[in-house]
Amino acid sequence: MTFETINEAVPVITYFDTRQIRPLRFRWRDRTYRIKSVHSAWHDVVGRDREYHFYVATRESSSFELIYNTGGLLWKIGRVCVDE
Repeated sequence: MTFETINEAVPVITYFDTRQIRPLRFRWRDRTYRIKSVHSAWHDVVGRDREYHFYVATRESSSFELIYNTGGLLWKIGRVCVDE
């Protein structure tokens, strides 16, 4: 698989509860992507913040790495898979 680094802020509709964060859909470049599945999830500590990473497949046949930063309470697209 080949990935393109994006690092763009995006709005994400997210499910939060006391135990999990789950992205549901996001908007990027005037298009809405609905998340079909989360292939993997992990987190990193960046200074005083945590970044939660989600490698997701969308219903629109694209795969993305979404990143949620707890310090700024912001989402961004880290990478997009360009092979699909």
